[in-house]
Amino acid sequence: MINRILFTFFTLFISHSLHSQTIDDSSCWEYFKITEALKKDRPLDRETWNNFLKNEAIQVYLKDQGVDSTYTENYRKIMEIVYMPKNSNALREKLKNRNKNWWTYIVNEYRINEDNMKEYLTQLKQDPKSYFDTCYQYSYQMLPDKNHKKAPEYKITIIPVHNDAHVENGWMVFTLMAAYFSDHNKNGTLGGHEFHHVLRPRLVFDVEEEDKVIVSLLQRILNEGSADLIDKRYEGEDAVKLLEFQRGYPESFIAEGPKTLKNIDSLLSVKPLNRSELKINKLINTWNTSGHIPGYYMANIIEKGGYKKQLIEHIEDPFQFIYLYNDAAKKNKGAFILSPATMEIIKELDKKYRSKAQLVQHD
Repeated sequence: MINRILFTFFTLFISHSLHSQTIDDSSCWEYFKITEALKKDRPLDRETWNNFLKNEAIQVYLKDQGVDSTYTENYRKIMEIVYMPKNSNALREKLKNRNKNWWTYIVNEYRINEDNMKEYLTQLKQDPKSYFDTCYQYSYQMLPDKNHKKAPEYKITIIPVHNDAHVENGWMVFTLMAAYFSDHNKNGTLGGHEFHHVLRPRLVFDVEEEDKVIVSLLQRILNEGSADLIDKRYEGEDAVKLLEFQRGYPESFIAEGPKTLKNIDSLLSVKPLNRSELKINKLINTWNTSGHIPGYYMANIIEKGGYKKQLIEHIEDPFQFIYLYNDAAKKNKGAFILSPATMEIIKELDKKYRSKAQLVQHD
């Protein structure tokens, strides 16, 4: 009887372990071995560096960033400047002009915060379930009840380069800098944002060539705007636990949003409109073309207008996002209202593709 109970217990334990979401931070600890040697004035040879970069998650991230060997070689040299004591004077000079020596500044923040980052990673490993539960709860804030699911099939990794997060084909890659400071500021919100990208249902349909840019624009705006309602509210100018460049996003997006939206509206209102000549970077004519700036501005107006519940109910629908925005904008003094010409295009595309669309949801 005791043996049977023990067998059952271990079977359940193993099953739970196999299906529990985990965090792979192995590249971080390899990085700390490299920095330890650099702190002893031992140069970082190309072979060691290139072997480190072969980590699969790092490769996924770097390919998304579109960097080449020239970039990674320059990063290696920056590592030597930042971490080797003999280069302290050179480092001091470079840090005087942060914008000109941006990656030196980023790597230096890794150096300054290394001990705290190690502690952060250790704490994550001790109780990943609680951490992921917190992330999912933030995601659920912007999802209908039926989509309050989990994504255990995703490989969750933390890598010690850059300051960003990326989701792609079963990978969720957080840079250590982004994860550490975001969780220090408001635990779980960055993960909540990224899991929202995974769990959000989508209207999927084949798009004719001439409509691809406009439909892509609508999808980007909804994708980032809805997820940004999860975390950006915690990244304002008063979020002093973040680095200076990591905060102020909501204020910035709200300030830039109307100008970006006005530009989109003016380009879509041209008659006759040659849709085949439209370009995403011309429509979203700002430093970030992923959809964050117009998306967050519009989602914020929707929320202020009292339409957040409707947004969540139609979280898959890029056309409804536009309709809700314009309804909310009409109630908000000073908000930019999309022109009848632009709304005519949205309604035309809606009518054209809705009947062909499939609702794709995470299992």
